[in-house]
Amino acid sequence: MTDIVLTPYIEKVLSEQDEYRAAGPSAFPRAIRSIAKPMSLLTNRLIPGEVIEAAIRGADWAASGSIRKAAINHDFTDLTECDEAAAEVRRWALGYAVTGGGAAGAFGAVGLVVDVPATIALALRTTRLVGLCYGFGADTEAERIYILNILHLAGANSAEEKREAIERLASDRREFGKDDWQKIVRLTGQTTGSVAMTRRVAATLGVNLSARKIAQIAPVVGAAVGAGVNAAFQNDVATAARFAYRARWLELNEGILEGKVSTG
Repeated sequence: MTDIVLTPYIEKVLSEQDEYRAAGPSAFPRAIRSIAKPMSLLTNRLIPGEVIEAAIRGADWAASGSIRKAAINHDFTDLTECDEAAAEVRRWALGYAVTGGGAAGAFGAVGLVVDVPATIALALRTTRLVGLCYGFGADTEAERIYILNILHLAGANSAEEKREAIERLASDRREFGKDDWQKIVRLTGQTTGSVAMTRRVAATLGVNLSARKIAQIAPVVGAAVGAGVNAAFQNDVATAARFAYRARWLELNEGILEGKVSTG
């Protein structure tokens, strides 16, 4: 037993965290894949793992000044305020995703060449910004690996992949200490994570994005599909990032490890 009393909001958050753990991976790419399976070979050739890997390595981790301000201009010790800031980042990401996906979709297969790297770059920015919302922004290799593992979680193609990604994130959190909280840094330039982790994420996202974007190369409906699939993917990214950084915030501020209150 423990005499720790949790606020109603913390209890609500813990329930949402448990629901995310228990839920399967996004059904959207599986649904698209089943509808447009005959085109999958072409799409896989258009979006090889090397393209995803290059996009990850070359992504600009900086975000716009207005979004950075929204992400850090609040009380990091208040989970409600952190969640509200993360929700604003999610809305920003969805807006960009819809605009970019719609424009790229209008050009069919040719548009994918531009759209895929842009999608990955936006996903990295979104993940970084959500981390900033909860007070985490150290410019370290450990932080970069954590971000890559969040992308792996967001792009999980099976329940097993999702479980493994969640376990890997829990393991990652053991690499951080209290000094890694609120290390809000100026996010400029380009950076990379470990080679092995980058390749693992690239393989997972290659399958996930190929499945999502198959229908985007269809004539007439490409723009609408492109906007929809990009928004769905960025929503998955924002949700995975919120889950991962909430878990880290709860460990640090409430002593709650993977949904369980620590009595040690």
